[in-house]
Amino acid sequence: MPSEKKMTDKQRKLTSATELRKYTQEIWLAGLGAFSRAEEEGGKLFDSLVKVGEELESKTRDIADNTVETVVEARDKVLEKASDTREKVERAFDDRLAAALGRLGIPSQREIEAVNQRLDTLTQVLQQLTDQMRQNQQK
Repeated sequence: MPSEKKMTDKQRKLTSATELRKYTQEIWLAGLGAFSRAEEEGGKLFDSLVKVGEELESKTRDIADNTVETVVEARDKVLEKASDTREKVERAFDDRLAAALGRLGIPSQREIEAVNQRLDTLTQVLQQLTDQMRQNQQK
């Protein structure tokens, strides 16, 4: 019996080695098949990925352009409102300052200009009168 047992162990080892070779061969063939398939379909997959990328870039660019336009429009509206508000504040300040100066008896720019015009007119009249008086004295 011991010899049968040895034979069985030897046969098992041979069977194991044969199975290992067979399994190794299958792994090798599967690897070659995968490499071949990847080589064939890799170009198609790459082209497909490029196409998807181009479509995504186009959509993203459209979204970005629309967003930029929206932001620019919003900025313009804010600047316009800020400008309008600044002008209103300036007018209110000018009106209140003029009212305060008026209460204090300080003349406005228009009043000073009117007085200056009257002074210019009076200066001209005085000059004419002076010229006439000189002419009358020389006669």
